[in-house]
Amino acid sequence: MDMSALSAAVEDGTIDTVIVATPDMQGRLVGKRLTARHFLESCEAGVGTCSVVLTWGQDHALDPDYALSGWANGYPDMVVVPDMATLARYAWFERTAFVMGNAVRPDESAIDVAPRTALARMLERLAGHGLRARFASELEFFLYDETPRSAHDKGFVNLTGKHATLHPETLMRTSEDEHFLGPLRNHLEAAGVPVEMVKAEYSPGQVEINLHHADAMKAADSHMLLKAAAKEIALQQGMIATFMAKPDHDLGGSSCHVHLSLQDESGQSAFAAGPDGRGASETMTRFLGGLTHHIRDIFLFFAPTTNSYRRMQPGTFAPDSVTWGEDNRTVAFRMVGAGGARRIENRIPGADVNPYLAYAAMLAAGLRGIEEGLEPVGAALGGNAYHADAPALPRTLDEATEAFAGSELIRDCFGAEFHDHYANYGRQSILAARAAVTDYERRMLFLDI
Repeated sequence: MDMSALSAAVEDGTIDTVIVATPDMQGRLVGKRLTARHFLESCEAGVGTCSVVLTWGQDHALDPDYALSGWANGYPDMVVVPDMATLARYAWFERTAFVMGNAVRPDESAIDVAPRTALARMLERLAGHGLRARFASELEFFLYDETPRSAHDKGFVNLTGKHATLHPETLMRTSEDEHFLGPLRNHLEAAGVPVEMVKAEYSPGQVEINLHHADAMKAADSHMLLKAAAKEIALQQGMIATFMAKPDHDLGGSSCHVHLSLQDESGQSAFAAGPDGRGASETMTRFLGGLTHHIRDIFLFFAPTTNSYRRMQPGTFAPDSVTWGEDNRTVAFRMVGAGGARRIENRIPGADVNPYLAYAAMLAAGLRGIEEGLEPVGAALGGNAYHADAPALPRTLDEATEAFAGSELIRDCFGAEFHDHYANYGRQSILAARAAVTDYERRMLFLDI
């Protein structure tokens, strides 16, 4: 949809609302619903909102120690400027359009910590090497037969899942859920988000949906719209869709495997090599070298919550060490595909990631590998990576935050403001979780101690 099409739709009454939104630190869409008339009159100026949306905690707490926004500077405004290339129908709501925006200061200067800005900066850096990135998110989530109110009234425990039995990969299970999955696929397609397929994942009530690969910013925007559609269509049907990495310790975790390929200036794969296109080019090898050498620097953006680390257990298809290999689902970085589809699959992230930050982090580390000519850590693994003698991945948010806070890579690639901002995000998230009394503690101690 372009502006002329929007104007026509507003004129004939098929669109009366325009959503302007932008991602926050946690990968949630924050935004406002504008009357379509007002949007057409004022869209170029952008939409003002409080800059707290880029500093608040996971529970929307007013966390301290952010330079961008806080009590010290009075929580100033920022402006979300629509990226008109993203204008599309928000098809699961009637008469509604959507546009993603970039967060800037009122003087139109960039906000370095804004997730879309961080990814855009890394794409500029990548272009300086004559390269272009394409990404695809492979997202998993759980469906629950609950409403936000019923889940709250239960204290978010003993929740009723959409299903109680295992039927992974079966047609029967997706047929049972087609009342939800069908509208999800079709509405996303109508919104300009190309869906490849949907399937029943391993655990009861768990779904996987794969999006078609796209240029990096488009892929990240599509990731966000998929989450929004899944959650909102579920609510319309009296359910909850959750993208927690590990909603229950008795269930499997939900991942977001990130697929990345690079193209050169002619549009050819920069990763493929050999007569069949299944070999690894020097660019692919060096990029993988950067990912494996600098994984601790960027790990915070693959596992951004305390819950993220509950998912990464041995034998669960979630990696626990710095490993890589060809078509091996037990490693952290899986090399797969041929020719134009030759790519690296990052199997570390959970479904709770912010795609802009995860993509940008992969590019930062991979580019460093290209610039420094790094070889991948260890040898390619063809067997069970859980038995490999390989460096361990961070086990806790504390460990990941400490590595991030001390990272020269992050400071060099993203700047001091960004580095300090997200190090504080990690610290504040740890403090919030540390102060919480958990259901586990009550079960263990309430009666017996």
